[in-house]
Amino acid sequence: MTSEECPVPLGGVSPVGAGLCEDYGPVQADDIIEEAGGAGDDVSIGSDLSTLVVPFPELAPVVFFCLKQTTCPRSWCIHMVSSPWFERISIMVILLNCVTLGMYQPCENIDCTSDRCQILQAFDAFIYIFFALEMVVKMVALGIFGRRCYLGDTWNRLDFFIVMSGMVEYSLDLQNINLSAIRTVRVLRPLKAINRVPSMRILVNLLLDTLPMLGNVLLLCFFVFFIFGIIGVQLWAGLLRNRCYLEENFTLSSGLTLPAPYYQPEEDDERPFICSLAQDNGIMSCGDVPARREGGRTCCLDREDAYHRQSLGLIPEPLVNSSASAVGLCINWNQYYTRCHTGHNNPHKGAINFDNIVYAWIVIFQVITLEGWVEIMYYVMDAHSFYNFIYFIFLIIIGSFFMINLCLVVIATQFSETKQREHQLMQEQRAQCLSSSTLASLHEPGDCYEELFQLVCHMLRKARRRSVALYNQLRGRPLPPPPTRGRGRGGGRGGGSANGGERHHLRQPQSPCPHQSKLDPVHSSQPLGNSIALAVPQNTEDCPQCAAALSLRQGAGAVGDSANGEEEEGAVEETDREENHLEEKAEEGEGVKKKRKRRSCFGHCKDMWDEMRKKLWGIVESKYFNRGIMIAILINTISMGIEHHNQPEELTNVLEISNIVFTSMFTLEMILKLTAFGFFAYLRNPYNIFDGIIVIISVCEIIGQSDGGLSVLRTFRLLRVIKLVRFMPALRRQLVVLMKTMDNVATFCMLLMLFIFIFSILGMHIFGCKFSLKTDTGDTVPDRKNFDSLLWAIVTVFQILTQEDWNMVLYNGMASTSPCAALYFVALMTFGNYVLFNLLVAILVEGFQAEGDANRSYSEDDRSSCNFDENSDKLKDSLHLSGMAQRNKTILLCFRIQKMMEVYRPEWCETREDWSVFLFSPQNRRVCQSIIAYKMFDYVVLAFIFSNCITVALERPKIMQGSLERVFLTISNYVFTAIFVAEMTLKVVSMGLYIGEQAYLKSSWNVLDGFLVFVSLIDIVVSMAGGAKILGVLRVLRLLRTLRPLRVISRAPGLKLVVETLITSLKPIGNIVLICCAFFIIFGILGVQLFKGKFFYCFGPDVKNITNKSDCLQANYKWVHHKYNFDNLGQALMSLFVLASKDGWVNIMYHGLDAVGVDQQPVINNSPWMLLYFISFLLIVSFFVLNMFVGVVVENFHKCRQNQEVEEAKRREDKRRRRMEKKRRDAQKIPYYASYSPLRLWIHTLCTTYYLDLFITFIICINVITMSLEHYSQPRSLDLVLKYCNYFFTSTFVLETLLKLTAFGFRRFFKDRWNQLDLAIVLLSVMGITLEEIDYSASLPINPTIIRIMRVLRIARVLKLLKMAKGMRALLDTVVQALPQVGNLGLLFMLLFFIYAALGVELFGELVCNEDYPCEGMSRHATFENFGMAFLTLFQVSTGDNWNGIMKDTLRECPPDYGPDYSCNPSLQFISPMYFVSFVLTAQFVLINVVVAVLMKHLDDSNKEAKEEAEMDAEIELELATGALCCMGPEGVCAGGKKVFCGEVDEQTHTAPCILSPFQFKLRTSDINPSVCTHTNTKPWKT
Repeated sequence: MTSEECPVPLGGVSPVGAGLCEDYGPVQADDIIEEAGGAGDDVSIGSDLSTLVVPFPELAPVVFFCLKQTTCPRSWCIHMVSSPWFERISIMVILLNCVTLGMYQPCENIDCTSDRCQILQAFDAFIYIFFALEMVVKMVALGIFGRRCYLGDTWNRLDFFIVMSGMVEYSLDLQNINLSAIRTVRVLRPLKAINRVPSMRILVNLLLDTLPMLGNVLLLCFFVFFIFGIIGVQLWAGLLRNRCYLEENFTLSSGLTLPAPYYQPEEDDERPFICSLAQDNGIMSCGDVPARREGGRTCCLDREDAYHRQSLGLIPEPLVNSSASAVGLCINWNQYYTRCHTGHNNPHKGAINFDNIVYAWIVIFQVITLEGWVEIMYYVMDAHSFYNFIYFIFLIIIGSFFMINLCLVVIATQFSETKQREHQLMQEQRAQCLSSSTLASLHEPGDCYEELFQLVCHMLRKARRRSVALYNQLRGRPLPPPPTRGRGRGGGRGGGSANGGERHHLRQPQSPCPHQSKLDPVHSSQPLGNSIALAVPQNTEDCPQCAAALSLRQGAGAVGDSANGEEEEGAVEETDREENHLEEKAEEGEGVKKKRKRRSCFGHCKDMWDEMRKKLWGIVESKYFNRGIMIAILINTISMGIEHHNQPEELTNVLEISNIVFTSMFTLEMILKLTAFGFFAYLRNPYNIFDGIIVIISVCEIIGQSDGGLSVLRTFRLLRVIKLVRFMPALRRQLVVLMKTMDNVATFCMLLMLFIFIFSILGMHIFGCKFSLKTDTGDTVPDRKNFDSLLWAIVTVFQILTQEDWNMVLYNGMASTSPCAALYFVALMTFGNYVLFNLLVAILVEGFQAEGDANRSYSEDDRSSCNFDENSDKLKDSLHLSGMAQRNKTILLCFRIQKMMEVYRPEWCETREDWSVFLFSPQNRRVCQSIIAYKMFDYVVLAFIFSNCITVALERPKIMQGSLERVFLTISNYVFTAIFVAEMTLKVVSMGLYIGEQAYLKSSWNVLDGFLVFVSLIDIVVSMAGGAKILGVLRVLRLLRTLRPLRVISRAPGLKLVVETLITSLKPIGNIVLICCAFFIIFGILGVQLFKGKFFYCFGPDVKNITNKSDCLQANYKWVHHKYNFDNLGQALMSLFVLASKDGWVNIMYHGLDAVGVDQQPVINNSPWMLLYFISFLLIVSFFVLNMFVGVVVENFHKCRQNQEVEEAKRREDKRRRRMEKKRRDAQKIPYYASYSPLRLWIHTLCTTYYLDLFITFIICINVITMSLEHYSQPRSLDLVLKYCNYFFTSTFVLETLLKLTAFGFRRFFKDRWNQLDLAIVLLSVMGITLEEIDYSASLPINPTIIRIMRVLRIARVLKLLKMAKGMRALLDTVVQALPQVGNLGLLFMLLFFIYAALGVELFGELVCNEDYPCEGMSRHATFENFGMAFLTLFQVSTGDNWNGIMKDTLRECPPDYGPDYSCNPSLQFISPMYFVSFVLTAQFVLINVVVAVLMKHLDDSNKEAKEEAEMDAEIELELATGALCCMGPEGVCAGGKKVFCGEVDEQTHTAPCILSPFQFKLRTSDINPSVCTHTNTKPWKT
């Protein structure tokens, strides 16, 4: 039974009961029955009333035409369905079904002969029968068709579909037809679980709510796919098949054979050599085929040498393994592959090509997912033209940055709306039923723990009271009098005396205080200040005891917190006196009992014990104690982070000892707190339990660590890092947001698990046991990314969801089954990545926005609560006075210094008071000011900055000293430096350097300018003073010179705004970075514990029989380590950053799974449990914490916009008023077509009807389909058909344009943008046809590229579809409105790219990639050789495609014997990670999220505008209907809502009859209603 609905009393049922199904949205019919059942058991079914009153009014009275609610089988069914056990058993069976589905093994049971398979089949049959019976029972209980019946509910329809498909499957099994497609429907059965879990159901309903908007986004995607797909097919069909073949007349004598018919590199399928045909100008030609290499040397023999050897009777080629190959004595066959020709194979097992529209779509989808797009771009650039990169960059900007983010924006805006709606619904229901909520609980996050704790305390107290009573009874004592007991209970309930219910109180005497519960020492571990400031009751006058207790409590706090000793002493004495006074009072109050106790020794001990606890309380709550603990945690974290591979023995011993020391410290802290607070008050705070568990684990670990090995338990101490959060309020707030979204995130995780499970099972059914690889030795082994078992299927699906290397799985899937397999992967990516994961981001964004408002009020609270002493007036006064005194002291000191200075001030300083920098007279100053104020000044400076940028871009390390280029660059550098120095001087003279309001250094932008000028000057000085000696310094200065473009920012206002927004969001982003750091450090130290020293492997030709390092070195192989490893914390953090960016994480995971031990050779899948480490890191950090970046940036962007919100509202109001007036005027105007002739009028009516638009839309759709039918090597007949189709479509468009020109006239025709587009399309089409005809008849030689371009431009016709699709146009409008701001962002991106590209050329410009020094990420296309290539490479890094490979290449260690041709810089080991990590962080995490924020803002705005537009239309309709606007002009809407004109005005009545518009040919003349419309002062107008 779901917890949302409340039981409804049945019988003479209230209308509420009947309406439940309608009012509460997705409430289940069966849920209602349960409630009805619960309450309806009392209703006597057999009574006479049963004929009048139905027992279950929510249900249909009669189903199947004969079964009433009281008839026998139906009443049983209703009672079954309404039993809570019905749902529970159903859930159990669904879970059982998940287990049986997961036990399917695709590799073993193909024909199902094993026992295991038989048992599974039996289970399957049982489960199917259960589902079928469940369906039948529900149908009998509810009826089948109808609103409240079984099929009236969507979830029930899903159940029905599953049962029906099962029936089909079993009936086909009987006929021995095996349709695997129908069997896979079983996979949907786990979906039945969604309906049974209410919170999950709400999330799914929310996703269904976003479907209309998401539908528009999908349409837009489809649109983009069509346009780019058709362009791709037109330009590149068949080009990726190009290979280098032998010359046509190439022959060999009998004994010689060629290795292959065309040139194949070693990894031919992965990276084929694609050449450019003669008519194209691609990058690669067959002349670029590299020479053949054997044994690491280039071959240098040719065909003639082979013939010569043959004639001598030798074998044509020396044996490869002999020494001959070492000097290159082998035949270089590759020099004969010289003819570029179109072959048969496409790259990647035929998956990547543009041969037809479907393959083109697969490629486009892959490019939009940003995985492996670079390779595809390189293929196309090799085969066709270098400039094809423009296509791909456009596709990525439109597809990835806009469309995918639009998905996110739509889901996020919808989520917040739906959540508010659900929340209201919940509260209404809660008001009715007082049940607990599912989606968003009303309580704060820790309250669940609080409730549980109180419940346990209550039970324990009850038990204690009962046992005492029993004991007294047995002893024969009288029971204690009730009043005291009541009072004791009151104290206990207050939570203050939760210490085992003891009668005496720790800090405050027992008092009948109504506010006591507000004063319980709950969050004992929080800094005391906060806990007290928040716990103050509203007014202490009402309750003297409270006031007294409060002052006592503050006294305790003040003792601990007196930082400024002397000033607070008075206050402390004051509270001490109060405390003694209170104690006396308390002692009197306790009365006789206490005096009796005092006489005994026990009483004395108890008093001493109380005193000690009071003292301990003070110590534990003091801020020094807390700070001490904090420092201990920090030092402990550092000591754990120092561990590394190959650490010296002494360090290990020191760490062991420090571990024991810290553990004992934390144990001591725990014991002290336990003593001070008592057991229950200690447990009351969840933080303390957290601490306690860690301490217990640490102690266990030390005790169990007798063998000296490192225990994994040690890593639990890492969680202490999280304790630090308590000491940072800003961080705590971010964590509160996290905790608040936790319930939604948990639901999301359930949904995600269900989703992954279903797709894994489906993958096992489709691809199980089909992915295999051939090894070098010829064996076939399964690929590591496979679907052969449930575990690996889940890992593969998860990997596809992280978008890493998913394209490899796609290629395998398409090659091993059929190209249709792409559907599975596209569905998985679309639903998983673009819908589900965006839902997670939406949850977080919503959390931050909800917190944003609370945040602002929070900060005010913080200000008031930072000093808890303010609550006591005396303290406040004393502090106030001391503060004043302090301030006065400082002012006095300043004044004295100033006086002293004035004595020693030289005279000319005084005379030049108003001179600039004491050197330039006011006259000079005015001249400079006038120069700067001149409006061209800034533009001139900007021009110089841009030209300087160009010279910076021309820099590269390989320019020879003394060459013309180097001389030009050096001189230009001097010139620009001089110009910027002059500009700075002008500004300093006009503004003053530091003194004055407007001084130069007062603006941070000027400081930046000044710094850059200063650097340039030092650079010139150093290079003149003999730069050769200090090359390092020069290099650094040259690098700093690349920052000059930053000066653009302060001169471009839009850019400045964006940068300031980013700078203001630095603080909250910093908080999230801190949270990230905490997680990174925890996982990093854990990784070092698990994997240090294990990421080494043996590198050599045959490592099959090698098991460890010594074997490897004996065989003369290399023992090397992976670039990304966990040998120390630094390396671990870098590897984790690569993991978190989700690029290349799979390989790191495989290394982790294969690791065996220190100095052991890895074994494939040695420890599969290590999956938990990697996947949990990805889930927690990549998906959860890093997505908080989006939340923070969006929330901050909104905050920054709020300042402009007032102006914007005013602007919007003005705009609205103007538009309203325009509409009113339009409604009153005489229509321009009033004077048309009947024929032209008819054409006009035709052009303005909706049906013409529909017809044109239909034509365009067919045209798009015919355009997409073109493919590589299509038959001649299809060519002809398409040609005639094109003629038809073109003539249709020409006709449409001519009609519109006639109807609207030239001026009006060109006013409309859509008409301009139509005309352009018509002209292009006509030109294209003309050129084709000329070419076909060969009357003029025409470049084929021009014809191809004309054909590509036909795609513009698709744009006409936008005119019809309203929803899509709204989305596009959003994007267009956001463009100015996104343009600023684009500028910022360009700046970032520019600076990093210039830096990259300086740092990595000399890296070599060739056969001897192979590269993993860099290639001939991706280099830092010059500025342009560096820019493209950085674009690749910003999309996250193989950036980790590029970073790996820059991290190369210098080989000991590197020669002059191999330049190497050892410092790159440290610089390179900083360079790439900072770039990836800014580009991928921050800037892209600003795009999301901008889009969200504008989508909101456009929604508002659409609403306003609708309101205005409604308003004008209303005015017309009431006649206020009717006959101000000739046209009105008088005649029953029809369009009419006013006839001549009658002089007597001053009214005019309404005459029907003759152009509305939809109306018949019989419709004319000669009603009378009032006429205001306008001239009569006759039709």
